[in-house]
Amino acid sequence: MAQSFAPRDTYSKLELSISCTNLKDLDHFSKSDPCVFLQHQVGREWVRLGRTEVIDNNLSPKFSTTFVVEYHFEDIQNLQFCVYDVDDKRRVDDVSKHDFIGSLECTLADIVSAGQEYTRTIRAQGKPRGKITIQSEEVQDAKMLVHMQLSASKLDKKDLFGKSDPFLEIAKAQEGGSFSVVYRSQPIMKTLNPRWPSFEVTAQKLCSGDLERTLKLTVWDWNRSGDHDFIGSCTTILRDICPERGGQVFSLELINPEKKRKRKYTNSGIISLNSVKTTQLHSFADYIKGGCQISLMVAVDFTASNGKPHLPSSLHYNTPYQENEYVQAIRSVASVLAPYDSDQMIPTFGFGARLPPNGEVSHCFPLNFNWQNPQVYGVQGILDSYRYTLSQVELYGPTNFSSILDKAIEYSSGSVSQQSQNYNILLIITDGVISDMSRTADRIVAASKLPLSVVIVGVGAADFSNMEVLDADDTPLKDKYGQVMSRDIVQFVPFREFQNKSGANFSLA
Repeated sequence: MAQSFAPRDTYSKLELSISCTNLKDLDHFSKSDPCVFLQHQVGREWVRLGRTEVIDNNLSPKFSTTFVVEYHFEDIQNLQFCVYDVDDKRRVDDVSKHDFIGSLECTLADIVSAGQEYTRTIRAQGKPRGKITIQSEEVQDAKMLVHMQLSASKLDKKDLFGKSDPFLEIAKAQEGGSFSVVYRSQPIMKTLNPRWPSFEVTAQKLCSGDLERTLKLTVWDWNRSGDHDFIGSCTTILRDICPERGGQVFSLELINPEKKRKRKYTNSGIISLNSVKTTQLHSFADYIKGGCQISLMVAVDFTASNGKPHLPSSLHYNTPYQENEYVQAIRSVASVLAPYDSDQMIPTFGFGARLPPNGEVSHCFPLNFNWQNPQVYGVQGILDSYRYTLSQVELYGPTNFSSILDKAIEYSSGSVSQQSQNYNILLIITDGVISDMSRTADRIVAASKLPLSVVIVGVGAADFSNMEVLDADDTPLKDKYGQVMSRDIVQFVPFREFQNKSGANFSLA
C-alpha cells in the first residue's frame, strides 16, 4: 500500500490462556493428568510452540502457563491444541509416552474473532473428548509507538577539508550483550550541529516493549565509501528520556572511548532529545474486540482477456487435477479475510461479461444472479457461485472497476457510530489492464473517506502497472478535481509472486 499511518512492521502480540472442561478420563484408578501442547503450521508441517504445565488428577484443568504469539491479521495462522494425559512425568515433552485425549485445530483469527473466549470441542478420531477454552489478550507493549526528534551540537570534526556529514544510529541491547540496529537516519551534510528529522518506531522494534532495555545512540560521519567514521556514542533507556514516562534526561554526552584517555577530553558532542513521546497504536485486534463488524465483498473479472474458459491457455480453465488461478486466489486470499466477516454472508459480484438471456454487458452483476440478495455463504459459496457463473455467461469486456467500486461505496456509506462500527473490505480478482483508470481513481479518492479497503489480486502475467498506480505506494491518487485521497485504501497483490508460498502462510503484505 502507499504511505502507512504506522510502521510496516506493526503487529499484535497475543497472550493465550487455556482451560479445559469435562475431559475424557483415560486413567483406570485415578483421573487424567492433562497437559496441552500448542503447535502452529509451517508449510505442511506442525511445529511445536510450547506446552502447559501438567495438572494432576483433573478433568477440568485451568493452566497457569500461557503462550505469547505474534498475530498478523493478514496471514492465515493455523494452530493445533493437543491435549494429553501425561503418564511419564520425567519425559513430559515426549508425547509418545502419554495417552492422547484429543485435539482442536483452528486459526488465530478464529480465536480473535470470537472475542474474549473461544470454546470448542476437542476430538479424537471424530469422537468428542471434552471442551477447550482459549482466552486471548493483547500484550500492550507490542503496540506502543515511539515518536522521536533528536539533534546534536558541537560534534567532533572528522573531515579534513570540511565539516562532518553526521547520521544517527539507534540500537537495542540483546540478551547476549550485543546490540542490533533498530533505526538509522539519513546523513545531514556538512554540519557539526545536525538536526535530524522526526521519526517514529514501534516500541516492539525499538526496545522489545521494555522501557528498561538499554539503547545505544551512535553518531557517525558518513562517507561515500561506506567506511564511516565513528564520532561518539552513549547509552540510555526509554523510560529515562520520555517525559510522559517520568523521564528527565534531555541531553546525553557522546563519548569516543579512544579519546577518553586524553587528559583534556570531555566529549565528542551533545545529543539533544528535543521530543520523545509515546502513543498507543491501536491494532486490528482492538477493533475486532471493540465490536467492529468486518464485511467482505468479492468481485471477479469475467472479461475476454482471460481467454476462452474451455481452452487450457485461459485463466478460467479448470481441470479435475488443477485449479485455475482464480480459484486458487479466491481460496487463498478470501480465506484470509473471510474469518473476520461475522455472519459469513459475502456479497459476490462479477464484471465484464455478457449475461443471459439477452447478452447484455454488465460491469457489476451478482454471481448468484439474485439482484435483490447477492450474498453467498463463506468461501465455498464464493467458489460455487463463481463456477456456476462461468458456465452461464460469455466473457466480454472491457475491464472496468468503477461500477464495482460504486457498489462498494454504496455498502460503505451507512452511518457509523461508536455503538455501530462497520468496516468493509472489497476483494477484486482480475487479470490485468483496466479501461476506466480515471473514473476508478475518482472512486478510490471518494472511498478513502469511508470505512472501506480494497484488495486487488492480479492473476496471470499481464501488465499490472496501473494496479501499482492505484496502490499509490509512491504518489497519492488525485481525482479529476485535484482532491487527494484522504488515506491509502488499496493493496495490490500480484498472485503469481505468492502462489508458490504455502496457503497457510499466504500474506497480503
